[in-house]
Amino acid sequence: MVAEKSTPHLHSAVEPNPTLKRRLDAFVRAAMPSLFIIICTILLSAPFGLPGQEELQFGLAVSTVWFWAANRPRSMPAIAVFFCGLVLEIFSSGPPGAVLFWLLVTYGVASNWRYGLSQIGFVAGWLIFAALALTGSFFEWALVCLHAFALLSPVPSLFQAALTVGIYPSLSALFVWGRRTFANPDQA
Repeated sequence: MVAEKSTPHLHSAVEPNPTLKRRLDAFVRAAMPSLFIIICTILLSAPFGLPGQEELQFGLAVSTVWFWAANRPRSMPAIAVFFCGLVLEIFSSGPPGAVLFWLLVTYGVASNWRYGLSQIGFVAGWLIFAALALTGSFFEWALVCLHAFALLSPVPSLFQAALTVGIYPSLSALFVWGRRTFANPDQA
């Protein structure tokens, strides 16, 4: 009698085959954050007449990139951030390249500080996000002032920063739920 010396499998012996449908489902689930940014950008570029529509585009994009880069960077890689930034640049009327640049800066900060952000509480992370959103809004304001060769009022920039910081807790709650359900590629 010969004893088998193989290591036990950690997974069950019956695993579903990775069919095209399952791979496509996993890809769409992983791409949900990027799809969220693109759909919101396109919807908010329509002339609904809502006050703060363009500022909300910036806020949704920056909040989404911050959350997913800090919590699940596989769902928000740098190339997806770049593509979302390009779509946002096409549908926004701000200074060219400013939003794209700031999305990449937000991604870089969130992904590089990922471990530290996971160790601090939500409020401290939110304050760091608030400082980043305020800096990004003033960066856009400075570029608009430079383009206009005039010192413009910073009130729209402050409104954009306040809107971005204000919607983050709600979006964070939505994304935490989504991370466990529809945006989880492991459930595909």
